[in-house]
Amino acid sequence: MKKLLLIGSFVFATFGAFAQQKNAACGTDENLATQIQQNPDLKIAKEKFEADMKQAMQSYNPENYKTQAGAKKAGPKYIIPVVVHVFHANGGENISEAQVKAEIAYLNKSFRNLNSDSTYRRKGWFVAPNGDSNYYDYKTLAADAEVEFRLAQKDPNGNCTNGIVRVYTPLTNKGNDELKKTSVWDTKKYFNMWVVKQINKGNTIGIAGYAQFPFGFGGGASTDGVMLMSTYFGVNDATCTHEAGHWLGLYHPFQISTDSCGLDGDGVMDTPPTYFNPTSSAPLRNACNNKSYNTCSTDKPDLPDMQEAYMDYFEGNCSSNMFTLEQKARIHSVLDNIRRGLWAPENLIATGVDVTTAPTCPPIAAFDAPTTLTCAGNKIQFYDYSYNGNITSWEWTFEGGTPSTFTGKTPPLIQYDNAGDYSVTLKVSGANGTNTSTFNKYITIMPATASLPSGYYSADWWYQNNWQEQGWTFKYENDQNQFERFGISYNQNASMKYPQDPFNQKASVGSISSLISPSFNFSGVTNGYFSFNYATAQSTLPANVGGGRTQEELKVYTSVDCGKTWILRDSYTDATTPNISTIGTGTSATLASAVNFIPADQSKWRTVTLSGAKVPNNANVRFKIDFKYAGGNNFYLDNVHLGLTTGLNQASLADAIQFKAQPNPFNVSTTLSYNLVSSEQVEIKLFDILGKEIATVFSGVQTAGAQNQMIEKNSLNLHSGIYLVNLKVGNSSLTHKIIVE
Repeated sequence: MKKLLLIGSFVFATFGAFAQQKNAACGTDENLATQIQQNPDLKIAKEKFEADMKQAMQSYNPENYKTQAGAKKAGPKYIIPVVVHVFHANGGENISEAQVKAEIAYLNKSFRNLNSDSTYRRKGWFVAPNGDSNYYDYKTLAADAEVEFRLAQKDPNGNCTNGIVRVYTPLTNKGNDELKKTSVWDTKKYFNMWVVKQINKGNTIGIAGYAQFPFGFGGGASTDGVMLMSTYFGVNDATCTHEAGHWLGLYHPFQISTDSCGLDGDGVMDTPPTYFNPTSSAPLRNACNNKSYNTCSTDKPDLPDMQEAYMDYFEGNCSSNMFTLEQKARIHSVLDNIRRGLWAPENLIATGVDVTTAPTCPPIAAFDAPTTLTCAGNKIQFYDYSYNGNITSWEWTFEGGTPSTFTGKTPPLIQYDNAGDYSVTLKVSGANGTNTSTFNKYITIMPATASLPSGYYSADWWYQNNWQEQGWTFKYENDQNQFERFGISYNQNASMKYPQDPFNQKASVGSISSLISPSFNFSGVTNGYFSFNYATAQSTLPANVGGGRTQEELKVYTSVDCGKTWILRDSYTDATTPNISTIGTGTSATLASAVNFIPADQSKWRTVTLSGAKVPNNANVRFKIDFKYAGGNNFYLDNVHLGLTTGLNQASLADAIQFKAQPNPFNVSTTLSYNLVSSEQVEIKLFDILGKEIATVFSGVQTAGAQNQMIEKNSLNLHSGIYLVNLKVGNSSLTHKIIVE
């Protein structure tokens, strides 16, 4: 491009798919705005990088970057140590060592200008729209970048490695910067590549990979590198080459805007300006049948778009096959400055890439189980994914399991009959050594019969209750955005809020946050229920990713095997009736992300209830609420409760907990009120916050209708603090908090 201001951003990570792949594109510009808004200092780092690069390019002479005859045989100028982290869930994304090596070989051919598709580079005459005939020869601009990538042969501790790390995780389906941080080697010494099944970078066009730019280390040293989908890695595809170009400071030769030809470009003089605005329906462009394809006529002389450029968004056999001489100059400038530590002689020795003969390494024992928690009497499957060398024997030890030992790669299903926490050990051996891995308390076995009976329980947040001590827990696929206590509620004065994430949504969009209950004994019960209230508003998607409403999902599950497996019982999405939004339908279901949605009255809340056959008649029942965030507005959760429906006046199950204490808090007395549909045995007891019984407020038979009981501070000698009131009506039990001032 003939302009020097760049479109890139360091951390936002650039995305792209190239060559033969078709359904992926780049979210660079959108992420640039997001990341700079989140961290304004990044704009300063970017501007300094651009100023330094502009200064460096003032002395650029293309003759200095042309490879002389025979230079390739002399070896590269820069050698870069590489580590590949493979995140997998025992699927095809667990790519082989051969596939990793194939990608490194393809990468080196691309950067050394040795790729076989170089024959598609064009030269000839181009007739510009103004009638001028301009000669071009893109073949003469192709550069040998003199960069070679080598898999590390020593890990950060100096141990022998093949440069590949394998990590079992279901989050391979949602790759992002947070996942990177779980497995990373010193990014000042290694070029980190992360391979996943799917990439989750928010509401953008489907992406195959993204990179972090060199200035400011982008989102931090722990995320510096490139992440790629496994289907684009080691398959003779230019995606990794493109992302490595970004990692070395290169940008797209186009700018996403309505008039890109007159705006910022890639800062490279020998790449003609080009215009492209990727969309979900057209993430790439194929113009191989049109050698005169030209989207911009602002360059002098006017030349056709360089479809051959690795950093552009073309596909087809004529595309993505070269770096230019000035791009090479920029790469060298980055390597000579920001990334100079990577190829320093002492680092090549420390990472083991100073020699080309790979060492023979002892294996590393590694294993996992898709489920590590289940009920007594159930079985668990274990998988070996040991790596780093040829393995000839496997020895397993399963504490508390049957069988307790096994020899071989894939053990049978291991049965656990007794509750407890158990360790698992795997010892692997090969010609070059032995390695043992032990995970202590790795397996948790719960009693087959839950200890909590099917009385009334709740996870509510307007008081400081003991829901966590009972075993309720929040779990997050991405803990960057979490539920937080908020002072608006369905029926009290606090709920749990999952805030909209306008600045970090590239990480949290698509991730699931869950509230999981402890186990309850519903054996012999036919009138169980589980209920909660929620409130949320969808937002509108950007036009370049298809528009429409954000696709949040709310799903409710039950489990009868302690959480090993889950059965879907209810769901709310954009497609359900009613849909997930609680503020309206259609266009009324959305609220701009700039508006902070607060459900100030009950009309903005919805009650979700499981009852009847949806509550299993089982001795061990757990409930789970999943919320999948998709970039919409705030989500609120409140008033989670479960129990039995017998004995209480329930026009709806939500009314079951309208056992009230008024006033509350109080400093003299409060009145308990509730309704009975028939004559029942009733017992009301008062406990302190630690569960110690203070008094029996009432015990006896009451007739149908409204009932009231008074609690007086002085007569019961109550002190300031929180107390629990337990109301037992027949077989039903409700607990309410009261606050004495």
